[in-house]
Amino acid sequence: MTMMDAGSRYGAVSRALHWIMAVLLLAMLGSEVWFEALEDSLSEASLMAWHQSVGLALFALVVFRGLWRWLNRSRLTAPAHWATMAKWGHFALYALMILMPLSGLATALGEGDTVTFFGWTVFASGPEVAWLEDSGEDIHEVLANVLWLMIGLHVTAALAHQYLLGDRIMKRMAGS
Repeated sequence: MTMMDAGSRYGAVSRALHWIMAVLLLAMLGSEVWFEALEDSLSEASLMAWHQSVGLALFALVVFRGLWRWLNRSRLTAPAHWATMAKWGHFALYALMILMPLSGLATALGEGDTVTFFGWTVFASGPEVAWLEDSGEDIHEVLANVLWLMIGLHVTAALAHQYLLGDRIMKRMAGS
């Protein structure tokens, strides 16, 4: 098993980043549902601290993943007939994964809340800035919906490649 990507297969680092980020993104996107399920046993502040911490971790992972992808840029190519769509689809996913935590950060700073990363203060509490809170929250919600759509398109495209086109593209990201 190689760390770097190769001609027709993602390397161990790319695969690990992909699947770890997929699980964390789905947990974050579904957090509104399970926040409600846990609201009686955990405080809203502790749930939000967890949400912020995982969001910041995802932001760091997407930056690292972008750098890793850049290092591997010539090692793995999309099938020629889908290259443009794959390029734009991945660009949209990366843009959303960068904008989501930034809009969440804007919301938290607008609320005047402390922003923490697993207990460490990243930004101390400050004054409330209503326009920043409202704009950040609205953008965060819209981006979450668009991200759900893009994840759905990503999964649909992978399944179509695998089962309709028969090019076994999912094997490139599989662990075996």
